[in-house]
Amino acid sequence: MPTAALAFAVLGYFTYTLMLPSFGDDVVPSYLLPLCLAAGLWCGWVLCGAKSFSVRSGLGTGLTALIAMIVIILFIMSFVEMIQLSMRRRYDGPMEAIIDIFAIMFENFQMFATPELGLTLFGGGLLAGFVTGVMGKRFPR
Repeated sequence: MPTAALAFAVLGYFTYTLMLPSFGDDVVPSYLLPLCLAAGLWCGWVLCGAKSFSVRSGLGTGLTALIAMIVIILFIMSFVEMIQLSMRRRYDGPMEAIIDIFAIMFENFQMFATPELGLTLFGGGLLAGFVTGVMGKRFPR
């Protein structure tokens, strides 16, 4: 559903803007904005839009899509960082590199876990799910 994809892409943009202060003096990855937008589009279209038939289901699938969007963004950021570290020969083997993805993911989660970001994402996920549920009820498939 295009409504859900657009709503979650906007939420992905707000996620990007609220993640920027967490980097401090570090360089912000150039792929972060397209990653947040693409994760929002995909989660909105596939996870929320396809399963929202009423306001109640829209709220539930909105939160589900929000959590999936967060996990996707953190996982891809951690995967890219792991690839960069493996190019510097930091790991002894491929399993150590794969396991380190989840350690990096946890570190990134701790870095971005601010009250502003959490409240904005929670409220935005509920709002996007609500809008998707209203549109799904009004224009059934």
